[in-house]
Amino acid sequence: MFPLTCRKEYNWSDDGAPFPSQTFHPPQLLWFPFLALATKISIQALNDKSIVASTFWIIYESYIVFDHIPFLFTNSVYKSPRFNFMYLSTIFFWGFEAIASIVSTQSLVNAPAILLYNVAPHSFFVACNNFCGVAASKSFLAEKKTWWVYLQVIVDNIIHSISLWYHLKYFLSHLVQIDTSPWLIWVPLITSMLLMTYWVHIDEISFKYFLTPFFPKTKKMKMK
Repeated sequence: MFPLTCRKEYNWSDDGAPFPSQTFHPPQLLWFPFLALATKISIQALNDKSIVASTFWIIYESYIVFDHIPFLFTNSVYKSPRFNFMYLSTIFFWGFEAIASIVSTQSLVNAPAILLYNVAPHSFFVACNNFCGVAASKSFLAEKKTWWVYLQVIVDNIIHSISLWYHLKYFLSHLVQIDTSPWLIWVPLITSMLLMTYWVHIDEISFKYFLTPFFPKTKKMKMK
């Protein structure tokens, strides 16, 4: 029912979408066992104190912050997600975001279980864009952005940032065994991601789009 509402009420149909919903083909189902295997291997590797696995997830969580933050300040499918829509399966991309929370909470990284919340919205995005004909790319357009998607992206950034902190804590205390606070690396790393994404997307970012879904009257005035 809700995907149908997205298509009709919010007009997230393929018509006029920057990138249409992905047509389902049976081979796409192979992404699901791949994601399950990636989850199992990652948890096992982290539990076995693999520096490679730990480094991979630190880089991944940092990248997601880089990729997601501009959503809050843009009105288009900006460079980073444009690449993802063009060259990656959204089952793979959003599915990997979902398993990231599973990996960080179910391994020795020991992130809080509440981060598992992130599995639900990303599973929903996968279902909508791949099986229900909902063009998720329209959610990037200022006139189509809804408060609940905007709020979810804020929560998503918070969850990935928290996961990053726990991955850093695990890396420092269990792998390299350095008595250093994760904050000393987390803060510069997050700051560098913010500066880097601003530099990459500077021609697409504008602070006038910040929080606009929560002020629809202001949004309509700016669209004129």
